[in-house]
Amino acid sequence: MKKGKNRPVAYWIFTVFLALSVVLMLVGQATSVINYDLTVRLGLQESVAQVSEYGVQVNRAFGAADAVVYVPLLLGALVGLYMKKRWSLLISAAATGVSAYWSLTFFFIYLFLPRTAGYNYVPGLEIWLFLGAYAVFGVWGLFYLIFRGDALIR
Repeated sequence: MKKGKNRPVAYWIFTVFLALSVVLMLVGQATSVINYDLTVRLGLQESVAQVSEYGVQVNRAFGAADAVVYVPLLLGALVGLYMKKRWSLLISAAATGVSAYWSLTFFFIYLFLPRTAGYNYVPGLEIWLFLGAYAVFGVWGLFYLIFRGDALIR
């Protein structure tokens, strides 16, 4: 079975996005559970001065959940898509659903939390673009999987 030949463009969009997400989630999210200050220094999390101690713990909780649920989904989707396994479509749908959900959750967090006591974070354009990329990938990915998913495993 030739795994890399004749793959649709969507396959490469999925695999590149999923692979980059694994790295990002491990470094920015999973690491925040163990060493939050390091992820702040790397620019991957907000400081306590920006989001309050409560916000730091919420961020760490998201990091833990990402490490336990999201990263395994991303890895499973990558492996399954590479191996052209039907089950990879289900795992990919779960991963894209999580991508859409978490990015839109943070979009609304950043929209609703300003002017809240102890919350001083103002996301820059890069954060809005980052969230938008994940939201678009998540929604597009779900629809692609519903209507054209089989093309990824042929």
